[in-house]
Amino acid sequence: MSFVDGICLLVRVIYHVVYSYFEALVHVFKPPSRKSISGEIVLVTGAGHGIGRQFALQLSNLGAILVLWDVNKENNEKTAEEINKAGGKAYAYVCDITKSSHIAEVAAKVRQEVGEVTYLINNAGVLKGAYLTDLDEAAIRHTFEVNILSHFWMDKEFLPYMMKKNHGHILNVSSASALGGSPVLTDYSSSKYAVNGLADSLQQELFVQGYSGIHISTLCPNVVNTGMLRTYESKIKPLLTPEETVEAAVDGMLRNYDIITVPWDFFYAFKIATLLPRKCHGLLFKFGIFKVSPQYKKDD
Repeated sequence: MSFVDGICLLVRVIYHVVYSYFEALVHVFKPPSRKSISGEIVLVTGAGHGIGRQFALQLSNLGAILVLWDVNKENNEKTAEEINKAGGKAYAYVCDITKSSHIAEVAAKVRQEVGEVTYLINNAGVLKGAYLTDLDEAAIRHTFEVNILSHFWMDKEFLPYMMKKNHGHILNVSSASALGGSPVLTDYSSSKYAVNGLADSLQQELFVQGYSGIHISTLCPNVVNTGMLRTYESKIKPLLTPEETVEAAVDGMLRNYDIITVPWDFFYAFKIATLLPRKCHGLLFKFGIFKVSPQYKKDD
C-alpha cells in the first residue's frame, strides 16, 4: 500500500467512525422507525413457557405467523391454541434442538406445512445454578448444548433462505450475565457469553458478504421471573416479568437494534462497570447487592 493509499484509507475510516457516532447519538433521541412483522413466518424455540411464550403471543398480535418449537408438547400446544383462538396463526412442533438431525427433520415439516422461516427467535435455554465444583460433566454439556450449540444448528438450518432473499432477522436470547459474570452461574454465564460472540461474529460475516437485509439482535435481560433462577435476590433491581422483557425485546428487534438490554439502563451500567477495577465487580455480590444462591441438584 502506497503512502497516498494509506492516507485515503485512514480518511475513510475516520469518516465512518465519526458518522457512526453521530448516527448513534441521533438514535438516542430519535429511535429508528419500527418495521412491520405482519405476515412474516417467525419460529420461536422454547415457546411453551416464559419468555418464549410471550414472544409468541406478542408477535402474533402484530400479525406474524408463529411456528412454535418446544420439547414440552403439552405446553407448546397450549400456546398455539391460545393464539389460534384469538384469531392468530400458530403451528406447534416438538423438537429437540440439541440434535441437528432432529432440527433438519422438523424444519422440513415446517417448510411443507407453513412455509419458509424469515424470523428466528433462539430463545430456549436452561439454567442449573451451582458452583463449578458441584456441577457434573453431563450438566455442563447440557447447558452448552441447549444455550449455545443449538443456536449454531438453528442458524445453519434457516439462514440460507434468508441469505437467498437477503431478508430476515435472528434474535438470540442471551443474559445480563453475559455482560458480567456471576457466582453460581459459571456454566450459564459462559454459554451466554458465547451467544453474544456468535451473534456479533455472524453479524460481521453477513455485513462483509453484503447481506444488508438480514439483521441480528441479542437480548440481554436482567433476571426474569420464569422460574429458572429461583434463588436470586437484589437490593436495587427487582425481577423482570416475561411480559415487560419481551415487550422491550420486540421493540428493539423491530428497530434493528444489535444489543437489547432490559432494563434499558443496564447497557450503560455495564459500560461504566468496565472502567472499574475487577475487584469492584465481586463486591456487588459480596455485599449482597446482587445475590444468587446454589439451587442445582444432580437429578434436575
